[in-house]
Amino acid sequence: MTRSLFISVHDFRSLRKASIHFIATEMARRGPVAFLSIGLSTLSLRRGDTRASLVERANRVEMVDGVECYLWRMPWHPFNMRRAALAPVERGLFWLYRKMLPTIARRWIRSADTVFIESGMAPIFISDVRKLNPTARIIYLMSDDLEVVGCADTIKNDFVRNFDMIDTVRMPSRYLLERLPHARSAVFAPHGIDRSIADRTYPNPYREGRTSCVSIGSMLFDRTFFELAARLRPDIDFHIIGAGHATDGLDAPNIIIHPEMAFERTLAYLQHASFGVAPYRDANTPRYLLDTSLKLRQFALFGIPAVCPDFALNDTPGRYGYRPGNAQSIGQAIEAALHSTETIELDAHSWPEIVQRILTPQDYPDTRV
Repeated sequence: MTRSLFISVHDFRSLRKASIHFIATEMARRGPVAFLSIGLSTLSLRRGDTRASLVERANRVEMVDGVECYLWRMPWHPFNMRRAALAPVERGLFWLYRKMLPTIARRWIRSADTVFIESGMAPIFISDVRKLNPTARIIYLMSDDLEVVGCADTIKNDFVRNFDMIDTVRMPSRYLLERLPHARSAVFAPHGIDRSIADRTYPNPYREGRTSCVSIGSMLFDRTFFELAARLRPDIDFHIIGAGHATDGLDAPNIIIHPEMAFERTLAYLQHASFGVAPYRDANTPRYLLDTSLKLRQFALFGIPAVCPDFALNDTPGRYGYRPGNAQSIGQAIEAALHSTETIELDAHSWPEIVQRILTPQDYPDTRV
């Protein structure tokens, strides 16, 4: 029976779900799983850490849905200092942070057969995992490009230096290949989906008699879309879920802001929306986002049109594009979504199938890059 460990800045218990949560859930069906959440500190909480609701459960092991969880909280954590002159200090802080790795984490690493390390801060532990457990299989879950998410140079340099210690690099988009030192260990395994969630009937959460749309999440959130759209279409209610501080100051009668909520609760908003909004900010947005956007995939799963920036269209049926900051194009995209007659379908494997492709890519020719 395989024992797995996940290392991530996500926490398995978080309300917001990312691909790593679904992969960990599937691995828990196959054997014991531990989940180490890193990077929580007084500093990260001041910056709006999405794990704030879990603070009181930090620094102790908790079993949730068959997964052993440990949220490592410190008074401080290393971060991107963004100045070349401070590079030695940055490296020193990351080195010290690694040395302070909790005893339970070291125990989990030593006992794991497979260690999943997610992109972000976690790659700093690649060499530690290999040293503590030379026989463990290291799988790198490349959810994002380290440059795009603003990782410190120390993390990026460590990733390149220790890259050949990784056994398998899972890419949800082939566009990510260009960000790797080489492709020898890379496999393509796109995000999966649980189709059963769209087969259920959920109560309508929207105001009766009002056209409503929904946006979920905070990644590259462009508040300008809602500032313009709410004025253009006072007949539509714009529901924003879990965007955090990015919505501060957004104020209009038809903008309804919701705090972060459990993934299961968001499903009703998806099922009954007239359309979904993926308000990505135009910040040299990477091409891989076209493949990895979970919100766009969820819109398609529920068969609702998506309003999104032009750069996220990707020739996908049911997506209607606008130019960020351009009121006329936003209005046109909304109108097109409301009158859409396109058949919207999602071509995706289930999460168990995706996990199997990650674990045994040699059995699936379509994983080759």
